[in-house]
Amino acid sequence: MKSISIYAVTRNQNIGQLQKLERQLSGREYFLKMRTWELESMRSLVRELEAHMDEVYALRFFYSFQIPRLGKEFDLLQIKEEQILNIELKSGQVSDEAIRKQLIQNRYYLAALGKPIRSYTYISSQNRLVRLTNHDRIVEADWEQLCRDLQQE
Repeated sequence: MKSISIYAVTRNQNIGQLQKLERQLSGREYFLKMRTWELESMRSLVRELEAHMDEVYALRFFYSFQIPRLGKEFDLLQIKEEQILNIELKSGQVSDEAIRKQLIQNRYYLAALGKPIRSYTYISSQNRLVRLTNHDRIVEADWEQLCRDLQQE
């Protein structure tokens, strides 16, 4: 599976065409069932990123990546030489404790790759960005920090 540009995926309006585009870009062997709410959350995320950085179109993510045999899914993963960045997408209100538990579990699975992990959750209905600290707490995140993490080589 290849990483894809979420900018490119969020430009098209027809979800059927998007599923075909995602399959072609990612090299997936099957069509991914894209959920409307997740696509809308991703579009909202891209709009926010565009307000804070210039080259959003160049960002590459593994979208809806699943660990084989575990069924564990990650909404957006950016895997680089020096770090892994995980962004989970939510459309409605979710408790900080539920977010915390999910991000800790994600970090546990990703730790096997042996790289520092940056974990974020974006709640589109509230336009809220939070991150998991190194002390397993959920704190409000700022877009500038996310953009720095995304652009880190």
